[in-house]
Amino acid sequence: MTNATIEDVAKACGLSRATVSRVINGEPNVKPLTIEKVKKAIAELGYHPNIHAQALSGGGAKTVGIMLPRIWRSYYSSLLSSIEEVAAQEGYYALIMAKDYLKNAERIFDEGRVDGFIFRNMDHVEEHERLFLRLRKRNVPFVLIGNPLRDYPAITIDNVGGGRAVAKHFAMHGFRKIVYLGGPSDNVDSNDRYFGFRIGFEESGMNPEGILRINGDYSTKSGYNAISEIMLTQKPDAIFAANDRMALGAILYLHKNGVCVPQDIAIAGFDDSYFAKYITPALTTVRQPFREMGTAAMKQLCSMLKGSSANPGKIILPAKFIVRASCSCPYSHDDSLDVLDAVENSE
Repeated sequence: MTNATIEDVAKACGLSRATVSRVINGEPNVKPLTIEKVKKAIAELGYHPNIHAQALSGGGAKTVGIMLPRIWRSYYSSLLSSIEEVAAQEGYYALIMAKDYLKNAERIFDEGRVDGFIFRNMDHVEEHERLFLRLRKRNVPFVLIGNPLRDYPAITIDNVGGGRAVAKHFAMHGFRKIVYLGGPSDNVDSNDRYFGFRIGFEESGMNPEGILRINGDYSTKSGYNAISEIMLTQKPDAIFAANDRMALGAILYLHKNGVCVPQDIAIAGFDDSYFAKYITPALTTVRQPFREMGTAAMKQLCSMLKGSSANPGKIILPAKFIVRASCSCPYSHDDSLDVLDAVENSE
């Protein structure tokens, strides 16, 4: 049957239109047998609920807003994939916005387009704080990925532990003159990685004051430019970049100018981006569990949308230190052809 209506579903089930509507809108106190009967009829008839009518009747838009930074990163593919998998299981769609969402988030909620939000952008902390305060006052459900601000629900990784692991590894190699290539100065992830790096360096009996910190913007170009400036006045033993793209920029500059990595300068990054093990030398880095972050964030938001009164708090996922050749360690990778799949699929 084509263009089936809610009345058709009700007739097929032998139920009232109101009862079918309650099942579609996910209202409580409906018998499991009734829910099963309605879902079976919907599947057999090919009925598609009118989302706008559902929202107007108080059933919600069944859509969540995924708010991402304007600059696309390859790892968002795995992050979004895991979010969408959970969303589909829970009967939600994902609306992705990567432009001017700080201005538009409240508007799209007021228009009934979304029921809640997942935020990934960690820059412009004060502007995000103001938006989150307004959403909290209005009881709009939202979950943060990566930035554990205040007591807001958040899925984050152990940035401090990741930075600490890199520092201990650098100290084991005897590196003393270190450059920390960070992200924007107000970026929480970058600051936490730097904090952990200093802790690990000090725990290893090294002087953390010997770490020179410079800031980029997480782009490959900013890593290239930052190291070009540093090399005018000094030559570090090692560079720890707050993400893999800036580490790549540093490697490109050093290669271009006849500086050997890792023989002359060792390098480590953060993220374990899809290209990390394929560049020369393969990049030592810290792996972020992007799929697990997306899954946990969507599950947490769904729990809030279902009316859970429990404070979900923060979930901190472990970050794994991955040792490859760019830090002077032995490394062998013989899957040379799978780079084609990695690039095409972006993880």
